[in-house]
Amino acid sequence: MNSAAVSRAGSDRSGIQSVEVAGIILDALARAPAAVQLKDLAEAAGMVPAKLHRYLVSLMRTGLVEQNSSTGRYDIGPLSLTLGLAALGRIDVVRSATEVLPGLRDAIGETAVLAIWGERGPTVIRFEESSHPVTINVRVGSTLPVLRTALGMALAAFSPSTRIDEFVKTERADLIRSGASQWTAAHVAAAFDEVRAHGLARITGDLVPGVAAMAAPVRDHLGIAVAAIGAIGRAAEFDLAWNGAIATVLRKTAAQVSARLGCPDC
Repeated sequence: MNSAAVSRAGSDRSGIQSVEVAGIILDALARAPAAVQLKDLAEAAGMVPAKLHRYLVSLMRTGLVEQNSSTGRYDIGPLSLTLGLAALGRIDVVRSATEVLPGLRDAIGETAVLAIWGERGPTVIRFEESSHPVTINVRVGSTLPVLRTALGMALAAFSPSTRIDEFVKTERADLIRSGASQWTAAHVAAAFDEVRAHGLARITGDLVPGVAAMAAPVRDHLGIAVAAIGAIGRAAEFDLAWNGAIATVLRKTAAQVSARLGCPDC
């Protein structure tokens, strides 16, 4: 959004201009790759910082925006997250996949998770914790790495390159800088091929020590992943076999939801 958008926001006097301007600010925040400084948000929203700050004060009071007390950066707030998740809940794929999570959890005895591809990458939108949950720093609304999570790999392996290339490129560069030199382009390609061959992705102790995960893609009528259903548990007890009990139930569950979306052979 820019200053022209701000002008358009005030062009219809039958509406409430301040609400429309708030929408421009929230849109700019949603499009930002991470929490932003006031000056950067002002530039993105096409506003002067002083005016923007007044709006942010009110938006923070409502919970639509939050500010990190340490960095001073602004980000979408808890109410924005609630609204976003409510909107997602009205999408058929989310509703269909959410309905099967409790049954999946009960069938495998592990925590069941649902993720979709959001603007910032794989995004967790639902948890069904088992009776022996694992401790991980992931919550509803969390954005996951593509290459180091089963949910991310399951989504990416069955997605068009236009969706995933920039995410993969950025993550690979970060991993290599951190010393994980094995993440070459060939390594990533082979990892995606493995996911496609098995219809599943699996990870153990890569991102969170002692935690294992497996995930299957939910695919639409074009065969593209629109969600991923996963299972998370303690690595010492988790069945990671490609044809094990967890893998079998995950494939069956994801296939049932995919069939509802027009992909009967997925």
